[in-house]
Formats: sequence, C-alpha cells, structure tokens
Amino acid sequence: MAQAERERMRVVMFPWLAHGHINPYLELARRLTTASSSDVDVVVHLVSTPANLASLARHQTDKIKFVELHLPALPDLPPALHTTKRLPARLMPVLKRACDLAAPRFGALLDQLRPVDLLLYDFLQPWAPLEAAARGVPAVHFSTCSAAATAFFVHCLKRDRVPSAFPFKAIGLGGADEEAKYTALLAIRDDGGTALVPERDRLPLSLERSSGFVAVKTCADIDRKYMDYLSQLVGKEIVPAGPLLTEGGGSEDDHAGGERVMRWLDSQEPSSVVLVSFGSEYFMSESQMAQMARGLELSGVPFLWVVRFPGAEDDVRGAARSMPPGFAPARGLVVEGWAPQRRVLSHPSCGAFLTHCGWSSVLESMAAGVPMVALPLHIDQPLNANLAAEVGAAAARVKQDWFGEFTAEEVARAVQVTVNGKEGEAARHRARELREVVARNDGDDAQIAALLQRMARLCGKCQAVLN
Repeated sequence: MAQAERERMRVVMFPWLAHGHINPYLELARRLTTASSSDVDVVVHLVSTPANLASLARHQTDKIKFVELHLPALPDLPPALHTTKRLPARLMPVLKRACDLAAPRFGALLDQLRPVDLLLYDFLQPWAPLEAAARGVPAVHFSTCSAAATAFFVHCLKRDRVPSAFPFKAIGLGGADEEAKYTALLAIRDDGGTALVPERDRLPLSLERSSGFVAVKTCADIDRKYMDYLSQLVGKEIVPAGPLLTEGGGSEDDHAGGERVMRWLDSQEPSSVVLVSFGSEYFMSESQMAQMARGLELSGVPFLWVVRFPGAEDDVRGAARSMPPGFAPARGLVVEGWAPQRRVLSHPSCGAFLTHCGWSSVLESMAAGVPMVALPLHIDQPLNANLAAEVGAAAARVKQDWFGEFTAEEVARAVQVTVNGKEGEAARHRARELREVVARNDGDDAQIAALLQRMARLCGKCQAVLN
C-alpha cells in the first residue's frame, strides 16, 4: 500500500513514572512507528510528567511526540519529584496518589489529542482504561515485566481462589505460605489508608480492563508456558512484543565516561571480568555496600562495579553516600552513575553479570550470551532470578537470609563459581544458545507486525486488509 494510502493510527502510551518503564514503551513506540511492512501509519503520543520528559527530548520524532501530564500538588512532592528517579521510598505512596488524582487531567489530555485510536497503559494506572473507555477508545495493558512474574502475582492476588502454591515450582518461592507472605509485603498499604486504588488491586484491575489482549515485553521462546498460564488466569490472549532491547540512557558526560570503561575492558583477559550493577533506581545501604566491596575483593576476580548514591537532598534512609572507608580495589574499576551496560556485556572480556535481575537486565544478559550471578532484591526480581536459573542463564545465586541480606563470603563464592567454576562454564555454553534465542526474538519483525495487527483490529483500522 502506498504511503498516501496508509491508514493512520494514533496511539497514546502511558507508562508508569519510572525510566525503567518508560524506556520499553519508547522502544516499542520506535518499532511500531517504523514497521515497514505495516499498512498502518502509527503516530505515538507518550504521556509522562515534565520531570521524566525533560531528559528524553532527543527521542522525539515526527511520529513520537511527548505530552506533559501535570500532577496535582501534594505535600512533600514538588514537581521535580513527579518521577521515581531519586524519589525517597517514603514518598512512593504519595507519588501513586498524585498520579491517581491526575485521572481527570489525563482524560482531558485524551480529549485534546483527539482523534485517539488506542491507549497502551501500565499496571499502576488501572483507571487509565476507564478514562479511555469513557471516550470510546480501546485500551491495552502493556507489561514491562516477564510473563512469569506477572502470572505469579496474579495467581497470588486473585481474591476468588483458595490460596495455593504457584503451580510452577521452579519460579515459585517455596510454597503457598512463603508466596503469600512475599506478595503481602508488596501490597502493604503504607499510605495511612488514603490510597485511591488499593495496592493489591492495581495489577488485577489493569489486566481485567485490557481490551481483548495483553501485550508483554518478553521472548515467547523463554516465557511461553508462563504466557499460557497468565492467559488462563486473566482470560485474555497474551501477545509478546519481544525483548525490546535498547542501550538507552546517559548524558554526553556519561558517554565520555563510557569510553573510559571500554578502554579499561580492552586491557582485561577474555571472559575474566564480572559486571556488577543493580539498576538505575536502587540505592544500597552502607552495610550492603561494605559486604559487596569485601566480597568482590575476596573473589579475586576483576570487576566493573556501577554504583549509585543518593544526592544530599534525597531522603533515602540508610543508603550509602560513598564507597566503604579504605576500599581501594586493586583489580576492579568503580564507575559512579552510569555505564553502557549492553556494550559492556558484549565486550569479550566480560565473563559474568552480578545483577539484581530486573527484567531488562536479565534479557540484556541473555542477549549478550553472558551468564548471571543472581542477587534479587525486591519486587519481581526473585521471580526473574528463578526464571534465569530455570533456563540455565544464571550460573549461581548469592544466598540471602532475606532479600537484601547477604555476606561478602557469599558474594565471593557466587562470583568465583560463575567466572572460574564448572557451573560457569556450563552456563556460558547455555548463554551462547540463549543469545541466539533472544536475537531471533528481538529481530523478529513479524512479532511487531502481529502486535500491530491486533492493535489495528481493536480500533477498526485497515479492516479490508486484516480480515
């Protein structure tokens, strides 16, 4: 179909107010708007707060446009904190409440952007599809988590079932009681009972209100049986969007520092270095930093450690403000703030990845063919770590008494096993196999085309072509 004849589809995307959620939405937007085989011309309007959009201006194109959503003013939450980045943990419930209170403003944005054909929304805003439905706009839940983790939480949160263990033991946390305890911790109402949407209801409601199907950032070849179980739980088709890999992030200064990192890696032996990173929004406590520093030194393995400290103005209780006193690594490089993670993982000297097992990090490690040392800390990370172990991508796991409680000796053991042990050798072989699997999924144009086709059907586009 000629460009002039292509039907236009206007899509609004509304990710949660965290860069770890925004980046997959942006990558999906890029792929949808550049899908050459499509008979639909997609234009995306991505909605977020000014605090998030300020650093993303370079990602705007003539087909990807940013729309500011201004949250209402609440005590202790100035506009600069209308984002999860550097947000004190005590203010997370306040940010969620402010976002919920912005529902009428979001509805007004939908009115301003008319005609809107489709909404893609995140799980923390289950009211967004209601605003869309009030305007006759279909809405689809797009999950940035694995299907395995999503299925786990839906299983544990469903109110109409007798509590039971997650049916896939490799992913579960040791039985119904432990799984219920863990899920309850995530659903605690620590906002004084003022939540507009109870925490435990956000994910189930978001999935329930999705029109026709649910889209997931995942590889079907890795996550298939969990996609099938999630489909059974929610009564909807689960459509994979692929791993949506992208480098992302970093300022000009960061990229200059990135070149220093790459030069250091060039000086190391093949498969000898462990990359250590715990995501962009987690701050380690002083105790955790001390144990990690000593564990890396005890391992005797060269390491590249990406650390992040809260600013002086940030109220992050117990977080470390600097490296442990006297820590002067002889075999490692410490980088503060940011490093080109995908480039590091793909470097010949990178032999392992000590990771918190955020879903994007797990997929990036698989894509690079690098075995993982799993150190999950909270939310969906324990489930992702279990999935990585199940498919053979994680060679070792740092033992913890409870999430976040680990010793230097356990860090050293897990790193040594992965870099120098037989387990690591087997995991490297499996990682190379998984690299091909992830590459195949990430480069699968047909996968994006299938998602786009389902989106088009929902909003009645190109019926003659699609039927």
